[in-house]
Amino acid sequence: MRRKDREVTDIDEIKQILQDSHVIHSGFRTADYPYVVPTNFGYEFDDDDHLTLYIHGAPVGRKRELIKEDGRMGFEIDDGGQLMVPKDPKQNTLSFAYRSVMGYGDAELVDDPAVKRHALQVVLAHETGQQLSEFTVPDKTIAYVGIIKITVEEFTAKAHGGDDPDFE
Repeated sequence: MRRKDREVTDIDEIKQILQDSHVIHSGFRTADYPYVVPTNFGYEFDDDDHLTLYIHGAPVGRKRELIKEDGRMGFEIDDGGQLMVPKDPKQNTLSFAYRSVMGYGDAELVDDPAVKRHALQVVLAHETGQQLSEFTVPDKTIAYVGIIKITVEEFTAKAHGGDDPDFE
């Protein structure tokens, strides 16, 4: 990471970035160029702060075919950011406030109904802010939906702005 002054290392702050973000950009390998697809996601940390991500979608498609060929992938998650306008209109500098998490890991297609159910509950809890236990996922949904589990090998986080006194 070039800008070490913007690196986020506090795990609670990283968890907050993930909580406040709602789209993951997943990059998969192809023969020619990376294939990047945005989707909603869910996440969880185990007791050792290892990160697991879940994405859902159709049970067929290009990303699923690419994962079958090579599950190694990269990802980027951000909170959407916000333009920072200087308080002094004579200043001709703009900046952009953002928080992001980037990394890579191994994606796998999930077939086990129990894992699929758990993954959908994790995604729904993240997207709605409600508890996992509040979601009952119908068997019909479990049978149809495609779930991808990403075991994250490494990730970093960055943040900029938001608390700069020179900007509104």
